[in-house]
Amino acid sequence: MIERFQNSFQRDTFDCGNEALNSYLKTIAPQDIKRNLSSVWVKIQQNTVVGYYTLAPFTLLLTELPPSLAKKMPKGKLIPCWLIGKLARDLSVKGRGVGEELLVDALRRVMMLAQTAAGFCVVVDSKDLKATRFYESYGFTVLDKTQNERRLYLPIAEIEKIS
Repeated sequence: MIERFQNSFQRDTFDCGNEALNSYLKTIAPQDIKRNLSSVWVKIQQNTVVGYYTLAPFTLLLTELPPSLAKKMPKGKLIPCWLIGKLARDLSVKGRGVGEELLVDALRRVMMLAQTAAGFCVVVDSKDLKATRFYESYGFTVLDKTQNERRLYLPIAEIEKIS
């Protein structure tokens, strides 16, 4: 089950293999929620967090888009989108499809948001090449190899093909 983060969920043992992502869940997530900086969604098994992702509004500069895409956008505009800022699953559930479940859930939530608030795409910042390949397998594309090879996007129109 994936639901909104609650302080009562057990997260002290969460270990995805990346200390920054572990630390975020254990200490920073409650602060981000309190400050309304992002929403945090968690996959729970027996009241223990085994995966999570964050979702927040985001904007891209026109110059961050690939030239072929930027020329189709209005000049001087910020491009509204959503950011899946973090997505991680515990090592104990590796290979069980939890990462995919989290990503599909995030994309479904973005689709619901897109029905009431405009947004061009979903953006993710992958932590490494393996994560980049994971996102690419769902249709995400690297934004601009000259700027940030770990920032990828997926147009809202493409989400329906996945979720």
